[in-house]
Amino acid sequence: MIKILSNTFQTIRSRLFAGFIVLVIIFSILSAFIGVRLIRNRVVEEAQTRVLTDLESAWSLGRSELERIEVILRMTTGVQIIIDACSTMTWPDQAVQNRLEMLRLDFGLDFLGIVSPRGQVMVRGTPPYNTGDFRLSNPVILRALRGETLTSIELMSGEDLEREQAGLAEKAFLVLEETPHAKPTLKNEETRGMVLMGAMPIKQGAEIIGVVYGGFLLNRNFAKVDRIAEVVFQQKDPQSMAARGTVTIFLGDTRITTTVRDASGNRAIGTRVSREVADRVLENGQRWGDRAFVVNDWYLTAYDPIRNSQGEVIGMLYVGILERPYTQMVRGMIWRYVMLSLLGLAVAMVLAFFIAARIAEPLHRVSLAAQKLARGEKPEAVTFAHASHETTALMENFNKMVVTLFEREASLKEANEKLEETNRSLNSLNRAYMETVGFISHELKSPLATIMNYVYLLREQKLGAVTEKQTKALRNIDQSIRRVVEMVRNYLSLSRLEKGELQPVKTRVDVLREIVTPVLDSLEVVAQNQQMTFVNSVGPDIHIHADLSMIREVFENLIGNALKYGREGGVIKISAQPAEDVVRFRVFNEGDGIMSEKIDMLFQKFTRLEDDLAARKQRGTGLGLFITKHIISAHGGEIHVESKQGEWTEFIFTLPRDKES
Repeated sequence: MIKILSNTFQTIRSRLFAGFIVLVIIFSILSAFIGVRLIRNRVVEEAQTRVLTDLESAWSLGRSELERIEVILRMTTGVQIIIDACSTMTWPDQAVQNRLEMLRLDFGLDFLGIVSPRGQVMVRGTPPYNTGDFRLSNPVILRALRGETLTSIELMSGEDLEREQAGLAEKAFLVLEETPHAKPTLKNEETRGMVLMGAMPIKQGAEIIGVVYGGFLLNRNFAKVDRIAEVVFQQKDPQSMAARGTVTIFLGDTRITTTVRDASGNRAIGTRVSREVADRVLENGQRWGDRAFVVNDWYLTAYDPIRNSQGEVIGMLYVGILERPYTQMVRGMIWRYVMLSLLGLAVAMVLAFFIAARIAEPLHRVSLAAQKLARGEKPEAVTFAHASHETTALMENFNKMVVTLFEREASLKEANEKLEETNRSLNSLNRAYMETVGFISHELKSPLATIMNYVYLLREQKLGAVTEKQTKALRNIDQSIRRVVEMVRNYLSLSRLEKGELQPVKTRVDVLREIVTPVLDSLEVVAQNQQMTFVNSVGPDIHIHADLSMIREVFENLIGNALKYGREGGVIKISAQPAEDVVRFRVFNEGDGIMSEKIDMLFQKFTRLEDDLAARKQRGTGLGLFITKHIISAHGGEIHVESKQGEWTEFIFTLPRDKES
């Protein structure tokens, strides 16, 4: 009898062990096969899909540049001295030339000029200020002479570029480099330039009295591709962009500006695209979205044809990410997956041998009870007369678990319902927040800029005379729009701050020329409306090592607050005092001051002190000083406020001094 029981036990143990091992091996093989394929396909396909999305983002930035050119041209056509010169044909006009050059420099254009109704260039805003040549061969200018407003990407010859600005042809000139996988060519240099340009008619009534045109050169325009790469790939260091993503603009099949680096680490301008990409994109005008050889390595890429105003393919826009990190990632994941599978198989085999002897009948009973439990039924207590100590402990714990589970089920159900309700509420709030930020970022920025431009033109009577009552209304509109712009800027900065994207890109900054003067100029109208006076004692020798756009936002917030909360007819003082390693700045205004018990909470998020101020003050977002403090802290500086209630307020902050100062 004992022998029979022993054989039965061994048979059950052997069958359990064999069945378990067979299942584990089959499962391991299948899961390894499926897992390897899924890992490889999922990683590479998702990366390629992201590249195609990045290409659309790059196009959006390009379109925004064309829209910016149109806004600049629209502002130029509204300048009265330009309209007067075109209507009277008083050429050359030094005042018009100076105004064009100022507009060109202010908005970063490489060329800006005016042609007569016959297409002859009458004035240029770029040295050597050539005039007299005809531009009827330029399709954008020709269509503007017919009454259209047009922005486009075009090609210009070296001669045309040199007429527009001295040295521009030299900047466009490229020597073609030998490139693996590229088509053979007898051409060894590129003298043409690719430009983003626009043209707009200047009208007097229905009559076209001239055309203003302008734009900038893309050849060697590394700032533009670096900006695209920064926005698309969320990375601000141009030297490391190749590790995460690259951007290139091609003239024909030649790279004229790019973030791609060659073997020596230089930008790969003058190199050429691979044959298969050129055939598909340049010859057939179709998008390429696949792996491709780029200069000296394989990338996951996306190419789109660039067309001029006549629909001709003149180049390509490219974005791509290095393929090697993804293939290495796939190999590493596959290797770890296989090793873990083999280790799990070995451990399972060892454990199965020892466990099988003790889990025959007790396991069957526990399994039956577990099945009932899975169906939501409460099983009877599991017992077995001659089980081992471990098996007995397992059954006892299982029985206790059943009791505990049913006791907790009711409370867990109630808790889960409350948790789900809370999660739904939080998700709803989060979605609303993100939608609001997205709306502000994508829907308000461009319309607000356009509205501000038109309000400026109306207020300055560039579009016709207005009455005093209308002027007052326009001034109120301008102030309201400025408050909205401030809110947009603050919320966008808050979004960057909460996402951890507030990382300054530091350069040498001329504080007076690049920050204080532009900020004071932009706020001059507001100061005049409130009869307030700026006293600026920041000298031309003050230089800091900081992020220009961030520090400009600091000055806009602090000087804007001084205007908002200062006394009407009062004085606002801006000063700077260099020290050994820092520059200490002060922004002082006469006004109601701040209560001492309120100062500690001044730099907290969404803090407003309007309840303590006069009724005329404008209500803010409560974010300006919070963002200001974080920007200064990100530069290693400090900020604090001093105030005498009823008399004055002064903000004092430090920023790192440029070592060359």
